[in-house]
Amino acid sequence: MGGFPHGAPLGYANLREVIAGRQVARIVPDAERAPLVTLAFSHYATGEWTLQRLAGELAHRGLTNRARRDRTPKAITWQGLAKILANPVYVGIVEWNGVQHPGTHEPLVTPEVFRRVQELLAARAARGTRERKHPHYLKGLLHCGVCGRRLSIQHSKGRYTYFFCLGQKHDPTGTCRERYVAAEDLEAQVEELYQRIQLPVAWADRLREEMAAEIVERQRADAAQRELLTRRLAKAEAQRRKLLDAYYSGAIDVPTLKTEQARIGADIDAAKDRLADLDANLGEWQEILELAATLATRCGDAYRKASDRTRKQFNTAVFERLDVKDGRLCHEQYRPPFDGVFNVSEFEYETRVELMGLEPTTYWMQTSRSSQLSYSPACHSLGAARTCKRTGSGARDLAQ
Repeated sequence: MGGFPHGAPLGYANLREVIAGRQVARIVPDAERAPLVTLAFSHYATGEWTLQRLAGELAHRGLTNRARRDRTPKAITWQGLAKILANPVYVGIVEWNGVQHPGTHEPLVTPEVFRRVQELLAARAARGTRERKHPHYLKGLLHCGVCGRRLSIQHSKGRYTYFFCLGQKHDPTGTCRERYVAAEDLEAQVEELYQRIQLPVAWADRLREEMAAEIVERQRADAAQRELLTRRLAKAEAQRRKLLDAYYSGAIDVPTLKTEQARIGADIDAAKDRLADLDANLGEWQEILELAATLATRCGDAYRKASDRTRKQFNTAVFERLDVKDGRLCHEQYRPPFDGVFNVSEFEYETRVELMGLEPTTYWMQTSRSSQLSYSPACHSLGAARTCKRTGSGARDLAQ
């Protein structure tokens, strides 16, 4: 029925009511703690907060666990915060015997924010980034160009900082021999990278024109797909209701219910994602792409003058990962929408802009002359902008 017979999670309070002669247990937002739980999700979704730092901030704002007979209220720990951020109850879902049901309680978090938080939790767990030890604005970004493992950081004699490949410690075959690299060497190389990828203004202007034209053309073609997705979504919702009815009537068992719920849920999420892409209006796409193009024309100077915290934000927004081999950056992978802006080797710039007036001509600009046009940069950047808008990361967050 969407009620909640357990003890209320932090941010909610238990409430029992008599409805039609039956006692129904449900939860309602806790006026004192609910705003802080919502704040926790919104802050973590930005990608700028670690669990440890956010737990400290929430403790400072007064978020505590509930008092019990055997304990007094205590500030929330980062481990407790991690459990809160992973709990679907805050987005309106109730779990009973491993099965998810739509709850009747008021969600404290939007589905978009909750999804973004789950993506960050999963990504950081996979990277193994522990920012409570040896923080550095390149940490979690650098990977070994030989074995692909993440580079960790080490302080020697309290003065020298090095990055080293974790494969040296965790690979029993000893195949990786990537040497230790001084952090200051990699810091300088990343500065050079930003300066090298900085777009000339003329290139950015032409890219803006192409992307704007692509957006207008795609919106014309999206109407039919929007109608199809709406029908697909309605069909999936109807299937989910029938599935629950079958379960309640005893027609199917719990394992079958779980399997079918997962399948239908994936269908619904995919349809909603695509509809969100199609429903994003022209102004929002143009805003994100405009920000990305503007940042791309001055990222080198901005990064060089930035504080360590701002450099961390730059790196998180612009790069997915940087590979290091023989002490040098050997490959960079960009995040949306910058992958469409900075991947200039994918198409021929010489056919688009006049290079004669751009001085000095860098190595990066020279090598782009020999590249072949393989796809539309506008089309690629549009897809990146849609991803950026959906996740709430990238150019807009960096500009803010």
